[in-house]
Amino acid sequence: MDQRLDARPYTTWQLIKLYWQSEQKRSAYVLLLVLFMFTIVLVALDVAFTTWYNYFYDALQDYDMRGAIDLLAIFCFMAGVYIVLAVYRYYVQQYLALKWRRWLTWQFLDRWLEKRNYYYLENFDEVTDNPDQRIQDDIGSLVQFSISLSLGLVSAFVTVFAFIFVLWKLSGILTIPLGSLGTLHVHGYLVWVGVLYSAIGTYFTYKIGRPLIGLNFEQQRREANFRFAAIDVRSHAEHVALYRGEDDQKNILRKIFAGVLDNWYAIILRQKLLLWFTAGYNQVSVIIPLIVALPNYFNKVFKLGGLIQALSAFGKIQDAFSFIVNSFTTIAEWRAVTKRLLTFLNHMYELDKKIEAQNKFSYIPSKNNTIMANHVSINTPQGDVLLKNIDQDFIHGKHYVVKGRSGIGKSTFVRSLAGIWPFGKGEVSRPPVENIMFIPQTSYMPLGSLRDALIFPDKVLNVTDQVLVQLLKDCGLHHLVNQLDTVARWSERLSGGELQRIAFVRILIHKPQWVFLDESTSSLDLTSENQLYLLLKKNLPDCSVISVGHRPSLDEYHDHEIDLEKYANHRSSQEVFS
Repeated sequence: MDQRLDARPYTTWQLIKLYWQSEQKRSAYVLLLVLFMFTIVLVALDVAFTTWYNYFYDALQDYDMRGAIDLLAIFCFMAGVYIVLAVYRYYVQQYLALKWRRWLTWQFLDRWLEKRNYYYLENFDEVTDNPDQRIQDDIGSLVQFSISLSLGLVSAFVTVFAFIFVLWKLSGILTIPLGSLGTLHVHGYLVWVGVLYSAIGTYFTYKIGRPLIGLNFEQQRREANFRFAAIDVRSHAEHVALYRGEDDQKNILRKIFAGVLDNWYAIILRQKLLLWFTAGYNQVSVIIPLIVALPNYFNKVFKLGGLIQALSAFGKIQDAFSFIVNSFTTIAEWRAVTKRLLTFLNHMYELDKKIEAQNKFSYIPSKNNTIMANHVSINTPQGDVLLKNIDQDFIHGKHYVVKGRSGIGKSTFVRSLAGIWPFGKGEVSRPPVENIMFIPQTSYMPLGSLRDALIFPDKVLNVTDQVLVQLLKDCGLHHLVNQLDTVARWSERLSGGELQRIAFVRILIHKPQWVFLDESTSSLDLTSENQLYLLLKKNLPDCSVISVGHRPSLDEYHDHEIDLEKYANHRSSQEVFS
């Protein structure tokens, strides 16, 4: 059965194993098996290299020039094989990471965009920060860290078993006189020294480095907040400039960045403590094997080559047992990344449950192409009643203007009819949603060409350039007719009035039977507003227009006025969303 990110809480293991139970599991396991095989062969070559050290240094000690030259030739061959295997292991590792990241990113995107989680997280959740960074950055880090740590663990495991035999054979028997108690004979003492030394190092590394997990998690959060604040200044550059708010923004950015530096300094202090230990640990590990191996050398248990081989084997085993010591920083970063992704997923699940518990709206298909709100009550996210007992019919062919004081809930009423406001109850009867367009005050412009933005969200809509050019002219956007293929950040490039004109172009392209205009001409002068409304009535005579706004000028374009004041709960707090 294919796996995917469902709406449920996750643990670290459950998140990681999803890919390995997905439709791509066969290719994933093949690539992983190849990686393990490369790793095992590379460890075998490491064993061969230590054996080579034995023969080569023995040849040097015996002044055997011919033997030394032959051994150099053998070394070149083994080194060439090692390089080829190392390069292709890297390639396979990165290719597996690419496939895993692509699959997991698609899963997160689906989970984020389904059931409008992106909308609910942005507007109703104060815990989940910067979901874009979690999808773009943290997933890649999770995949890379998981693969590298897994390969490192396998390599360490294989190395221990491969070199223990070598080191055990070279150790011989260490005899320790105990006086009246007799003599203690320690078999494979070099192995036991390596195991004990590594165990001590692992314990102290864990104790010293454990706080890095929480600090790295916090650092990623603060870095993301600083980046978001900088992007916010760029996105609202004109507003900041008009208000002359540079000093205020500078203070905000400095305050946020100060938090980044404070946590970073805490990481530096903890890393310094960890470096004190690991640096000393690694330096002592150079002298330890010499101290324990020299007695066998001076007792002529082995020659110089045996000593070099023993030192190399001891170093390999010590590195393998010290895997946690050497990888603790990576483990801490991996844990922080995993925690961020799990927080993201689990908060979406919690928000799903909250919305499911509070969303008592029912949406049924209309039989006669009308929109009806029956006993609809709308709440704030905090549970306060905003509008109550709304009974309102919208007859197709007629035009309505929705009015009410600011904050009463006009836009929220439209959101409820659209099905994106989850707090409330009641029954809404409406035609198929593909026959209705809901136009917000500011038009969204997706990334891409102007043509793509005009036909949004229907990418496959077949509209000729001649039609698009004529509609741009009709809506007062003559200066854009030659820019259909221009790719730009249109949301930043166009003014508020131009964006509202773009919305009318979209309406005329899609030809809906119903259109809701929520303050959709607020940035236009009265003449332009009149032009666009008349254009709608001329080109779409069968389209019912429902407008939300305060302007008295809207009255002449509509047949009926709906005042939401009669449905208002005057005891409720003012709504966040107008």
